[in-house]
Amino acid sequence: MLSVILFAASLRQDAFCVSGICSDWQGWNILLFGALSHTSWFANPLLGFSWIATLFERRIPALILSLAALALAGSFMFETSVITNEAGMANPITGLREGYWLWLASMAMAVIAAFFARKVPVKL
Repeated sequence: MLSVILFAASLRQDAFCVSGICSDWQGWNILLFGALSHTSWFANPLLGFSWIATLFERRIPALILSLAALALAGSFMFETSVITNEAGMANPITGLREGYWLWLASMAMAVIAAFFARKVPVKL
């Protein structure tokens, strides 16, 4: 549940700065349009699937999905530029903001939740 709360909180915060401007990219903008410009966006569906797997107490799939989401989301820290307009021109990333860190914390909490999820025994 904490992972979902952190994710929701990240949607109303700025995620990163480009060329020194930090107020143009809140989490909800990136969720809607981020798939067009960066592969780390795909951490979002992985996170959603890990939540579902955790809900159904499928520990191993939830753990794999949440670890993959965390790795993909964490990869954004090492990017130097991102496309932020329709023209497809990349702009330099000049900083990461609280929205990104909340989003990353959401992924980390999903890993912890998946780790502690009970494994449902297989019925034959």
